[in-house]
Amino acid sequence: MIDDSKYIIRKATLDDVEFVATVIIEAEKSMTNNFGLANFFELSEEDIRKYIIQILEEEVDGCEFSLSSFFVAEYDGEPVSALGGWLEGYYDDMPSALLKANLVGYVFPKENVLKTREKADIVKALQIERERGTYQLEYSYTRDDHRGHRLIQRLMMAHLAYAKELDPNVKKAQLHVFENNPTIIKVHERSGYHMAKRYVSNNPLVLGYYPYNVELLMEKEL
Repeated sequence: MIDDSKYIIRKATLDDVEFVATVIIEAEKSMTNNFGLANFFELSEEDIRKYIIQILEEEVDGCEFSLSSFFVAEYDGEPVSALGGWLEGYYDDMPSALLKANLVGYVFPKENVLKTREKADIVKALQIERERGTYQLEYSYTRDDHRGHRLIQRLMMAHLAYAKELDPNVKKAQLHVFENNPTIIKVHERSGYHMAKRYVSNNPLVLGYYPYNVELLMEKEL
């Protein structure tokens, strides 16, 4: 039986790189078999994992592919859940999307990065611009054998406390969720988040790269 008192919430370290890569991949799939990143870059899941690990090992702060962006829930010395988050524009005043693009361009094969330009218009409608000065939450995952212990909520609380440490004046946290995931939407609503904006793509090809064609921006005042 799992003992709730044995969970440790902490910042991710280099020892967690493999698990954080799993978190990113599983979150991208959003409980489907559709791994959009692999389709988008025309690479296998194994290759995507390899390149994500390389990016995480670069230890560049300030975006969803930054190891420092993750808090981890540990049980008996093993990471079992994780959630990413960062203060948008906090590091060198650079947008997280640009940081991520630079990292991907540096690590991923150039020919595969070039292929994504042909698909830019397909995914454009669901690419949500991140608001500077907000705390962004992205990529969550809990191992099946540790679900039901409110680990994502605990990790979220750790992130929001950390946000106030970085900037006591931060006013808002934001996250994205696909509309076909009502369970996680309800979880976020119980935590005080509300829908701020709804993004819809009418391009049928978008389902090759995203789990659904409707994405919600949810936010919470801090």
